[in-house]
Amino acid sequence: KQWYQRRVAITAGDRQAQFLALQEERLAALEKKKNERKEANCSSDLHAFLAQFTTLTSNVEQELEELVKLTTDQDKKSKLGLARDRAAELQTLLNESLAFLPAYDLRKSQDTVTALHDNIARAQQQALPKKKFAFGKKKNVASSTPSAVLPSNTIADKTKFSRYTGDVIYENRSNETLDIPKCEIYKKDVLLKNLTNCTVTLHSTIGTLHCTNCTDCTFSTGPISGSIFLEGCNGSVYHVTCQQARIHTTQNAVFYIHVTSKAIIEDCKGLKFGKRVEVYEGYEEDRTEAGLADTNNWNDVDDFNWLSKVHSPNWEAV
Repeated sequence: KQWYQRRVAITAGDRQAQFLALQEERLAALEKKKNERKEANCSSDLHAFLAQFTTLTSNVEQELEELVKLTTDQDKKSKLGLARDRAAELQTLLNESLAFLPAYDLRKSQDTVTALHDNIARAQQQALPKKKFAFGKKKNVASSTPSAVLPSNTIADKTKFSRYTGDVIYENRSNETLDIPKCEIYKKDVLLKNLTNCTVTLHSTIGTLHCTNCTDCTFSTGPISGSIFLEGCNGSVYHVTCQQARIHTTQNAVFYIHVTSKAIIEDCKGLKFGKRVEVYEGYEEDRTEAGLADTNNWNDVDDFNWLSKVHSPNWEAV
């Protein structure tokens, strides 16, 4: 009787083990099929994205080619507006595709968008040249010596975004408080360059913001309908709201950010990202006007120098 009971127990144990093994095999097979479907969908999404991205890029380039044939300022402004709208569509497409884009395609696509914005700015300057608002140190008019030019090995000359200009430019300032009025920057492209130990306030809806070589500064911006591009901005603090943030060669900076797509960093280290808390009166109205959603991906940061699934050592959440 005891032998029979042991035999029954062993048989029951074997059956349970077999059942568990079969269940594990079935779950593994289901997971494999799920991953295969996911990879197939990602591949399909990627092909669709690349096709649409190529079409929109060609549309922007076509608008710029047609611009040179126009003769009236009104027609030129209209054509530039179309080019900006198509570039904005391109950026929106890219933002909506971040979830499935491989790092290489993301980087290449963002560089394409950046180059198109540069081409639009250059085309505008050529087609509708105008004197820009540039605020810098007063020059000694009695001196015939030309302004000093930065040597080629300085940070400013090596910057990836240094070719950008802006409708409004503040540059070469130190130890100052710059409270830039809304009437100067409303929906315009702003360039801040070579600032040191400055406090900068830009409480208005802005088109884009470029910061180059700004060290130990504090910035408080209004909603940026496009992107913020930063480079060489070491030791600075940003309170910023934007569609996308692109940060390059920057160290030990802090970002209290509201970003509706995500931040992208490259050649950076020691960065900190936190959720934006500091706002100003009229901020929510400006954010609505800029078309920025409530979605805030402040802690979703892509590091182009860190492709591992492990968290990048170049930034941390605060």
